Amino acid sequence: MQSCGEELAESALVPERLAELFAHVAENLDKHAEWVGTESEAARREHAGMLEVAADYRAIAHAATHAARTMRSLATLPAAPHDPARWDQSAFAAWMRRKVELQRAFAQLIQEHADASERALHG
Repeated sequence: MQSCGEELAESALVPERLAELFAHVAENLDKHAEWVGTESEAARREHAGMLEVAADYRAIAHAATHAARTMRSLATLPAAPHDPARWDQSAFAAWMRRKVELQRAFAQLIQEHADASERALHG
């Protein structure tokens, strides 16, 4: 049986991949802002908006990278005893069902977004 630290370290791949994706999107938003320029009021507004969203994506990527590093650092954390009297199995099961639902919905959204990006690439 894995310790909680080992489980967290193993799951670090999720925020690592999120960071990779969001950093990549931020770079694209920066390039888009450069492309649209600032020659008109509409261009200045789009330029500023793209740069703001890019900064937000970078902040998410940074936070995800930090979480992943912390998670990986816990790999050698010794297993600690867990008090079974403090564990609400039904609440945990409900929480896990909701987590799975959110994960699947996010995975579907990412897949649909990737499909739309691919269409734009070939369109």
